[in-house]
Amino acid sequence: MIVSGSFPYLEVAFAVRGFEGKHLAYLDTGFDGFLIIPSGLASSLGDPDFVSRWELGDNSLTYGADYLGEITVVGLAERMKGQVTCLGDEWMLGLGILNKFKVVFDHGRSIEVYEN
Repeated sequence: MIVSGSFPYLEVAFAVRGFEGKHLAYLDTGFDGFLIIPSGLASSLGDPDFVSRWELGDNSLTYGADYLGEITVVGLAERMKGQVTCLGDEWMLGLGILNKFKVVFDHGRSIEVYEN
């Protein structure tokens, strides 16, 4: 188990084609994907594996550069294969990763993550 006092963020690490990054990511339970990282990092990752279309909360459409990589919630042993999307300027962790764990949002103060 890990506990993050940086509510509602968890530290995540990712690796794509030898490039590695680590940052606090906002937990977004309304996002079905894996990990979104700022679009400015796309130049460090090279050509995307594919480009996907995303519908945003305001129903507008946008496109993101997608890479196949590995994602880790820092402090937990499991390294998961997943889609890393370069889009916007925020770090967001979605249900593609969160559904693999038991996640407890503790009254707006902390997040507890338990491995299954």
